[in-house]
Amino acid sequence: MTIITYQSTQVLDILHSGKVYRAYPSRTLNYAYSSLIDMLGLHCQAPIFGYLKYHRHLADGRLSSSVRLTLKVPREHVKLTEFQTWAEFIYYSKLTKPYDYTQLKPEALQGNTTEISQKKLDHLIRSLKRQKSPWAYRFPQAVLEEIRPEWVADYKILLSST
Repeated sequence: MTIITYQSTQVLDILHSGKVYRAYPSRTLNYAYSSLIDMLGLHCQAPIFGYLKYHRHLADGRLSSSVRLTLKVPREHVKLTEFQTWAEFIYYSKLTKPYDYTQLKPEALQGNTTEISQKKLDHLIRSLKRQKSPWAYRFPQAVLEEIRPEWVADYKILLSST
């Protein structure tokens, strides 16, 4: 599968040295990331996100000084999620019980006037776990455990405009 991902120049340095890149946990999104890792059965500390070439995407992860990597990744190393479902789960993960992303906190349900419900959370989790054909997603998001040097087909350094 051809995947586009935006990473820092340090990631490119790691890959050029022949080493495998694995992401470090995020301080702000660690709980949501660890939940996704569990749902998808990944073996990493933090997922790496990208999008599929020739598919629609909403966000690309580009930073002011970054590298656009074009990767050729064997299908068995790629998990897919619906971008919007993942974004919604991030919001819901802030309302779940500590150490149990499958259950909402009781206070999240009390007096809530929005569409927050255990049923909706269950649906989001089922949707994130279910792997489908890339063309079955509206905005497919690729999720990787790592980036191997041999997967790099091309790269472009994008410098800050400041």
